[in-house]
Amino acid sequence: MKIHSKFQDYYDSALGSFTESDVSVIRKKSIVEIDLKDLPDLGEFDGKWDTVNQGKYGTTYGYKQIVLVGFCGTWYYFIPNYDRTPNMNPDDIEYCKEANIEYKTFDEIVENNKIQSLFKWKQGKEVKDPNNEPFFKELFEKFGPVLLIKNFRTLPKYAAPISAEKKLKIEVWPELKSLTFYKVKDAYTALWEIEHWYDSHARPDEAVVPVGDDVTRLQAYGFDKKTSFRKAKEKK
Repeated sequence: MKIHSKFQDYYDSALGSFTESDVSVIRKKSIVEIDLKDLPDLGEFDGKWDTVNQGKYGTTYGYKQIVLVGFCGTWYYFIPNYDRTPNMNPDDIEYCKEANIEYKTFDEIVENNKIQSLFKWKQGKEVKDPNNEPFFKELFEKFGPVLLIKNFRTLPKYAAPISAEKKLKIEVWPELKSLTFYKVKDAYTALWEIEHWYDSHARPDEAVVPVGDDVTRLQAYGFDKKTSFRKAKEKK
């Protein structure tokens, strides 16, 4: 696989390690927006990691923003090492480049909010994992294999009309090195998954399929020459 891009990422070091695919990928950064009103109901999953600090002057409550990294059909969650302040720009996570980012499982997020939350009525409420929702799976089909949601939020249940117009920003092809994604997948595993993604999800706007005989083209679109159910048309 070849990657055409204006930036480099950590998994680029593994380029040339695999020979299964000749697909060339155009890796181009962009931002897309989704209407909050189109998001499915995730229960009490509001994108916040509740915190309780036992400081010198007593107990303080706060939260950290949960950041969603989408990679080849699966969403991963991390917690930046900051406590949210009123003056913090919710769309600014440049601080993550040198931060001690902590990746968490969905179960850890649910357990944290169950124990730490200031709002006790949240305890026991249903919390849905985006990985189990078709809507979030389809985002990969629409926009590509590597996505980032810096400031995940859902539409409040009792929102004013103006709130219904708010958007959820999704970054396409973010730089995973600055997000320490190598803690989740090493370079070779990450590149293999991206390559496999394009072998089975060839997109005309991002992948250039090699020109060749019928077998070559079918393989580039994800069909295995040994197991594909497609057969050549019989001549009449």
